[in-house]
Amino acid sequence: MGRLIVMGGAFGGGNITAAVEFNIWSDPEAARRVLAGSAVPTTLVPLDLTHRILVPLDCLNALARSGPVDSALASLTSPGRAHYRHELGVDALIGHDEVAVAEAIWPGTLDCRSPTVDVECGQGRTCGATIADHRLGGQDQSAGRKIQVAVDLA
Repeated sequence: MGRLIVMGGAFGGGNITAAVEFNIWSDPEAARRVLAGSAVPTTLVPLDLTHRILVPLDCLNALARSGPVDSALASLTSPGRAHYRHELGVDALIGHDEVAVAEAIWPGTLDCRSPTVDVECGQGRTCGATIADHRLGGQDQSAGRKIQVAVDLA
């Protein structure tokens, strides 16, 4: 059996509301089926991790000096850099999907924990919130399932 690597969710603050990340917010019911209801081994790569993995300005500048194709590629980063300067106060790019792809290509790239995870599908500002129960005992077994949640680089 294969495995799923999902870039989405947030446990310490979202990018749509204070609690909700965009990918999960886009279809919380589908996210719940995948994260909490599927039997397929799943690794979740949340914003909590990806917001800490930056491509700094000096790397982007070096890319721009590498040749015409690289320069064109680096010029495409301006909107992303402007967004992260405004939202997070950093002049860098964040490779959300790239972190997830790295784990898919090189399993073990990420250090993971195994909480019980569920997705809020109600109404209001928390619809689409990912919920992780890290308690060792006493979990509400009717809600969610244990999955791998990336917390750092290995």
